[in-house]
Amino acid sequence: MDLLIILSYVALSYGVFKLFRIPINKWTVPTAVLGGIFIVGALILGMNYNHPYTYRAQKIAISVPIVPQVSGVIVEVTDKTNMLLHKGDVLFRLDDTRYRARLNKLQADLASTQADVRTRQAALQESSANVQRVYAEYERTRKDYQRYAKGATMAVNPFSEQDISHAQQQFQAQSAALKVAKSQLQQAREQLSGHYNGEDARIASLKSQIAEATYNLEQTIIRAPSDGYVTQVLARPGTTAVRLPFKPVMTFIPQQKRQVVAVFRQNSILRLAQGDKAEVVFNGLPGKIYGGSVTRVLPVVPSGSYQASGVLQGLNVGAQQEGVYVMIDLDPVPDLDKLPDGVTAQTAVYTEHFEHLSIMRKVLLRMTSWLHYLYLDH
Repeated sequence: MDLLIILSYVALSYGVFKLFRIPINKWTVPTAVLGGIFIVGALILGMNYNHPYTYRAQKIAISVPIVPQVSGVIVEVTDKTNMLLHKGDVLFRLDDTRYRARLNKLQADLASTQADVRTRQAALQESSANVQRVYAEYERTRKDYQRYAKGATMAVNPFSEQDISHAQQQFQAQSAALKVAKSQLQQAREQLSGHYNGEDARIASLKSQIAEATYNLEQTIIRAPSDGYVTQVLARPGTTAVRLPFKPVMTFIPQQKRQVVAVFRQNSILRLAQGDKAEVVFNGLPGKIYGGSVTRVLPVVPSGSYQASGVLQGLNVGAQQEGVYVMIDLDPVPDLDKLPDGVTAQTAVYTEHFEHLSIMRKVLLRMTSWLHYLYLDH
């Protein structure tokens, strides 16, 4: 595009020579050439620095690997590939026989355990009532025995030795029966002593396992995490899907903002700022310009980053050639929906410095867009 500026200056100089009838000699031609070098050079340098341009731009697409939370054999796969899916639409299903059987078994165990707990609670209540009954009988025999024992100490004993002996035997028998009843009550309480959050521990454990089994059963149906697309679906019924993070079954591309990532020269970093206006042209949409704005200038150059590896590292010479990454949000235009994510583009950013030079950049960018009508690589 710099050639266009040079040709424009040559045409302008030729017109000035003809209009003002300036003679062509050894003084005028070098003056025009030197003046052209100075003027064109200043314009190009000022435009490139204050209104940077790059051909390294791309409409980004962030993909989401779909990995099932449970393993199983795929029994159904969606046929809506390359079509807009809504959040919650089914992507594929796994055979749920094993997970459903596990859930049914746990629910049956829960019902059996709840019945067992109710039986033990009834036994506890019966043991408690039995203790009260035996204790009442124990109190009666104790009082009788005390009455007989007191009579035996009197000068004239109103009771016979046989009556006293019988009362003593009754008291001892009820004492033993009370101990047995209390022991049975303690055993019944110990059988119901394990609690968690006010609930029988076995029931709480089974409910927790049922919640996990229910979750696993629900995870046999894999749904779209948001509005978006699936493409290049290679999974088929009969394929085994496993819970491995590095082995996704398919790739989901969520609907996302119209966003372009551009890589500018490092020389332009002082002139790139959030909020600057930008224009983008796409190879797939020749002759059209799309506006936007800079939303972020990334604070790091990827090729200049380092990680601990246990060995000494030198400087990455590629970092000198790498540029500054800039995020650009495009204005909503229906034509952009025709473009697949990931297409290449060229973009220019217009800063508030020397705004009159931005006219040259806009003209050059439109020339670039028109050139997309040509297929020079064939």
